[in-house]
Amino acid sequence: MLLIIGSFIGFILLIALIFFLFRLFSITVFYIPGFDLFFQYVIIAIPYFLFFAAYYYLYNKIKLCKSKASRIIARILLSMGCAIGLVTLFLSTAIFLHVKSDALRVFEDNGHYALIAQIIVIFLTAATLASGDEKEKDWKERTNE
Repeated sequence: MLLIIGSFIGFILLIALIFFLFRLFSITVFYIPGFDLFFQYVIIAIPYFLFFAAYYYLYNKIKLCKSKASRIIARILLSMGCAIGLVTLFLSTAIFLHVKSDALRVFEDNGHYALIAQIIVIFLTAATLASGDEKEKDWKERTNE
């Protein structure tokens, strides 16, 4: 029983130590000139890097699809998603660099729709690839064979 209580207390202390180290690291790093701007840009770019990683994963899965129509549709959707990602990353970078434009002001107000569009494109691409494969056997059919 003492081992369980000690493990629980040790886990709590480990989490507290991790929080303390992260806080110490962030306080130290923000005294470096220009790091706050770098941090802001990284926060802007992280969703786009995640989307590009998803596009890369789906691009590798296109080769494994058996249906030619599904491969073609998936490539079209993937190209469209990459184009949306590149354009919105460019526009977000322009907003970060304080470029003055009416179009950028409109994008800044509605930029979240571009992220939603990328999620939809990723979902549609994955669904297209899944529709091109044969139906998966359930557990009863697998055990009978």
